[in-house]
Amino acid sequence: MQFEDVRSDWSTDPGGFWERQAARLTWARTPDKALEADGSAFYRWFPGGMINAAENCLDVHLAAGRGEDVALIFDSPQTGAKDTYSYRRLHDEVVAFAGALDDLGLAADETVLIFMPAVPQTVVAMLACARLGLTHSVVVTSVPVAVLRDRVDDARPAVILTASGGFDGPNATVYQPLFEAALAQAHHRPRHLVVLQRPQAGRWTPVPGRDLDWHDLTAHSTKAGPAPVPVPSTHPLYMLYTSGSTSRPKAVTRDTGGYLTALRWAAEKVFGVRAGDVFWTDSHPGWVMGHSFTVYGALVTGATTVVYEGSPVDTPDPSAFPRIIAEYGVSVLFTTPMTLRRIRAASPEDRPFGSGGSPLRAVFLASERVEPELMDWTGPFFGCPVVDNWWQTETGWPIASNCLGLGLLPVKPGSVARPLPGYRVEILDEDGRPLPPGEQGHVTIRLPLPPGCLTTLWNDDERFAETYLKNFPGHYDTSDAGHLDEDGYLWIAGRTDDIINVGGDSLSGLDVEHVIGAHPSVERCAVVAAPDDFYTQVPVAFVVQRDDTDLAPHHLARELRALVDERIGAWARLTRLLFVRALTYTPSRKIKRSDLRAWLSTGTGLDVLADIRLTSDVIAKVVGCSAVEGR
Repeated sequence: MQFEDVRSDWSTDPGGFWERQAARLTWARTPDKALEADGSAFYRWFPGGMINAAENCLDVHLAAGRGEDVALIFDSPQTGAKDTYSYRRLHDEVVAFAGALDDLGLAADETVLIFMPAVPQTVVAMLACARLGLTHSVVVTSVPVAVLRDRVDDARPAVILTASGGFDGPNATVYQPLFEAALAQAHHRPRHLVVLQRPQAGRWTPVPGRDLDWHDLTAHSTKAGPAPVPVPSTHPLYMLYTSGSTSRPKAVTRDTGGYLTALRWAAEKVFGVRAGDVFWTDSHPGWVMGHSFTVYGALVTGATTVVYEGSPVDTPDPSAFPRIIAEYGVSVLFTTPMTLRRIRAASPEDRPFGSGGSPLRAVFLASERVEPELMDWTGPFFGCPVVDNWWQTETGWPIASNCLGLGLLPVKPGSVARPLPGYRVEILDEDGRPLPPGEQGHVTIRLPLPPGCLTTLWNDDERFAETYLKNFPGHYDTSDAGHLDEDGYLWIAGRTDDIINVGGDSLSGLDVEHVIGAHPSVERCAVVAAPDDFYTQVPVAFVVQRDDTDLAPHHLARELRALVDERIGAWARLTRLLFVRALTYTPSRKIKRSDLRAWLSTGTGLDVLADIRLTSDVIAKVVGCSAVEGR
């Protein structure tokens, strides 16, 4: 079936469409129906169904005689490690580690926090939790102490799974100092830390009574291997914290049955991935791309996933990208525009695959807007079609995309193509009225959201409704602006809220303001996004100093940058601070960030930002600005 046929099939009978997709999974108990809605904002997919995610990712392939097929390829250039896991081997390791976790006596309602590098054991940990019916929370290892502390206090894990260190980039990072500092500040105390010792990346000194060795725990497990524990379809498989949540953690909660149903459909129909294909999602398993397609989406489809330790553009260098693709025969690549900009900036050879050609069938891009000229460069470089698509951490799989598995539609550079089956995208004005094709407004999705999307926020139903459903009743507010054209193609213009897209990572401008505003020398501040050729957007802070402070602006700027690096992370890239005498306000005394954005969009504003890149202390010749400080 082609795209139009499938979308028509869904729109004619949405419940029946998703029931047919769910029937392709293995259920311990068949769902009663596709969707349960009680009139509230909370929808439940496949109620009455009982299922296990790990069983559908591993056991079903063994039962189908595919146990010796490759499930996972591991490549770690800094340690020199390369390894291949068949479905049988991965299954056996998951079962063994699930038995070890079960020995610790975790209750069904307890959570497990996973803080590990991009290594096979991270995938094992996620699937072992799923096998036992435990909710896991993977936290990426680039977060600072304060963020890890807040995640621990919010998730309240019974057990934390970690490693002695890892290679998040070219150099090793030792994790124990970060952990000890975070746990010393946290209110919650996990019962145990299970530590994977990796001598190449550092040693972990065990704390008696708290820390357990990963390999010892598995070797001494009393369990022969627990069977998959069926859980309700609506059971939370995992919680995933959105980036930049420092003042108040916000964790997207994903169900089990609906998520697996959506991922299998998306892997096959959107990405064109089949059993036996090599699917490389260039993402740490802890990001949403990694959850959805490095781990669950690839494995539920029976494909081979690639786990690469480090960033393939600087670990060791951009040549890693074509090497991985050629060496392992990657069929489909999923990466980000920022990664491609870094590869292009390194000026590698124009045709890295030589006369043999590329094994790739397509390159998919997501997480930020992609400029047409970058797509024009990417196609010839990789020797295959380039597909832009759009989705969010909250949705878990693409909202709109061209579909390799359904026959590619004509490409319109700058558009993310057509909304996918399951998503009724509508463009609304400020009052919630539908806008005609071509007119820009708020991009919304009419409820119910399809399977696989967030069902709520962890332990915070009220905040879920307030954040996503309040502005436009009956709709999910994506907080993006855009329009649909006459052909139904979706065009995304940018965010309508305070979120700043920094190289594909979502940074809350309000979170940065909270950090800056806590400094005793700051009277008021506002943080907005500025365009950036490399990262798409970067934050710019407008700061009003207190009159009673003697701290020079350039010294204060260094302290504020250090605070943001400590409490949010260096990935926030706060390199531009403007010290102003005053800020403009609305009649209700809210800062008029629209004025700041408008100023930055002018030539004068961008000229000042260009100056910031060149010097560390500039006196801006702009009314209202007294000093500018940048790295």
